[in-house]
Amino acid sequence: MRHIFIINPTAGRRDNSASVVKNIEKVCKARGLEYDIYLTAHPKHATEIVIHSARKFEGKLRFYACGGDGTLNEVAAGAAEAGENCSFTSIPIGTGNDYVKLFEGGREAFLDLDRLIDGTEIDIDYIRSDCGCSINVLSVGIDAEVARGKGKYKMFGNGLLPYAASAVECVIRGIGKEYYINIDGEQLDGNYTLVFIGNGRFYGGGFCPVPCSKIGDGLLDVLLVKKVSRLEAAALVSKYKSGRYKELSQYITYKQAKEIKIFSKSNEDMCINLDGEVVESRHISMRIEPQKLRFVIPKGSSVLE
Repeated sequence: MRHIFIINPTAGRRDNSASVVKNIEKVCKARGLEYDIYLTAHPKHATEIVIHSARKFEGKLRFYACGGDGTLNEVAAGAAEAGENCSFTSIPIGTGNDYVKLFEGGREAFLDLDRLIDGTEIDIDYIRSDCGCSINVLSVGIDAEVARGKGKYKMFGNGLLPYAASAVECVIRGIGKEYYINIDGEQLDGNYTLVFIGNGRFYGGGFCPVPCSKIGDGLLDVLLVKKVSRLEAAALVSKYKSGRYKELSQYITYKQAKEIKIFSKSNEDMCINLDGEVVESRHISMRIEPQKLRFVIPKGSSVLE
């Protein structure tokens, strides 16, 4: 097996790529592994590296996304295109590393390179859309706008604070837009603050709106949040954050789905969040791809129930 490490030097609050490279070389040389190390230079570069490597090398390849959830998303997108000889995993050194929270030991377990090299491959679902893929979450509306704006507040560090500051700004600007929405053939058009689609559970540094979501069940967990006032938004965010959507049935509709289509009623671009990466489009069509990717979890770890 060839081990390919893809490092995003802009991940985190400062460039730690030199120390990451040093640790990779130390461990891989000690174990006599075949390995390559790449540093990304531009958006989508990690995807390009995965696809190029899959064409270049024969045999099994394991890719290590060294960065945050955005880097992991790019590597996953490459693995989705590269073929069955590829698996991938995360070395979580970014400001946002929510996907690894789904596994026992979380971030610390994935930072143990020896455990990761000796890790276990599991089959996971992912969301394929005409705007890109996602292994964790996809959202349309205020959450995507918050994700787009959080970079302005990076001085507040990691976790919830940059999201909270961006959220305040988005709420002040106004919330709620009209969408045409089709979920597995059912039309659910309306004026929504947020459309949240979860394959994983955690995002935004501490939000867990769908705590029962599973990454291998072949289903998307969907929350349709109706347009709310600023006062109502402040009151419901705590329950939404902790997955208590059943207590908010007057505001939130929960669905499980396999295919979803969303169109902007105004025909203006929607703000769409794919694992923290934001794109804009007037429409998006998506479906769950059941257990189509192989993800590596550290030795001794397991998926949290």
